[in-house]
Amino acid sequence: MKLIGVSAMFTGSGKTSVTCALLSHFVNSVQIKIGPDYIDPIVESAVSGKHGYNIDRWLQGNLVSRVMGQASTGSEVGIVEGVMGLYDSGIGKQFSTISYFNKLGIKYALVVDMQKSAESIYYAAKGFIGKNCVGVILNRYMGEKHLKMVEDVFQEHGVPIIGRIPFDAEMHIEERHLGLSIDREKEKLKDIGSKIAQYIDFSFMEKVEDVKFDPVYAETYEGDRKVAVAMDDAFRFYYETSLDFLRSNFKVEFFSPMKNEVPHDPDFIYLGGGYPELFPEKLEDSEKTKEFLKDYAKNKGVIFAECGGTMYLLERMKVGEKYYNMSGVLKGGSWMEKRPVLNYTLLEIQGRNPFFKVGRNIQGHEFHYGRIKTQERFSMKTLRGTGIDGFDGIIKNNTLGMYTHIDLFRYGKAIMSHKW
Repeated sequence: MKLIGVSAMFTGSGKTSVTCALLSHFVNSVQIKIGPDYIDPIVESAVSGKHGYNIDRWLQGNLVSRVMGQASTGSEVGIVEGVMGLYDSGIGKQFSTISYFNKLGIKYALVVDMQKSAESIYYAAKGFIGKNCVGVILNRYMGEKHLKMVEDVFQEHGVPIIGRIPFDAEMHIEERHLGLSIDREKEKLKDIGSKIAQYIDFSFMEKVEDVKFDPVYAETYEGDRKVAVAMDDAFRFYYETSLDFLRSNFKVEFFSPMKNEVPHDPDFIYLGGGYPELFPEKLEDSEKTKEFLKDYAKNKGVIFAECGGTMYLLERMKVGEKYYNMSGVLKGGSWMEKRPVLNYTLLEIQGRNPFFKVGRNIQGHEFHYGRIKTQERFSMKTLRGTGIDGFDGIIKNNTLGMYTHIDLFRYGKAIMSHKW
């Protein structure tokens, strides 16, 4: 598989739009996002028609190259989109985009947003143009005169220009805190990707060599264990590596709380994150699903929930000035704040729970606008991050509700250790 990275000087420069253009051009391609991002892979999968992957050293530890092997299965080109700017991470240089590119030997294109700059943009960009940079994509120029000002100075310094994209509001992919309307926007996103692709010279791919990774899961699970995974507009935030792990160890059934669906005799239920606060009425009306979860949990059924899934397990959720009834599996409620919580997390397991041994640490991330108050006990202490008043891992019977998201590619063996 050939790998090409997409990075920029700063966030909001157009990395996702360019990634969509590359996916549109290379028919048999897969998108790989650096960092703990659910939205971009959802956006980009609308263009590629394939699920997207994430690579993240904090979440996956030393398994990143194995994740690349999983992502590369059946694809000829991998488009690796960076996080924020090329050198950004907020946690250390080993988590920056350039570090991943260097470690994995990925050549990259630098997207240069020139909308509010002229010749000076070269001098700001030159520190981002390393030996593995195949060239720059000049984005959002405001006319031919503006473009010539900027491209002349890049050409004078021998920097290849592999793309020139004019400013066009119809080719802009909005910044999103929610990717859930994407199912209804697939054709629009495909159209944007194909339009932007017309402004890119793809001959730069001649400089990109093949890289081989071995796939991890080569066989389909043939046993009897079944996992039910909540999947709809309210619950959609799952890493593809987590789903790959589940598919290789369980028969996977998807069900929709928003459609009031009930799983069929599962051994294990997984309620992922999402934005349940955008659909409180439908979730309040999901009486069959809520009753099933409550009975399942009371009878010692195994439930694992993250973030939005945990909010659904509580008794109530406050949105605006109104309270909505949730499933009531766990005592307590949630409400929304204007400021998000965003962190990598480190949790110490301090109490009995169905999945993790007491004394070990697990690494994940948290991103939410919600806050939780509960009368249940916690099984984890937050060593890094915010959690729920410094704790996480709400536990009741065999139900575990976390604010932290984890990657089951790394931690799935802990789930498999449960006595099914």
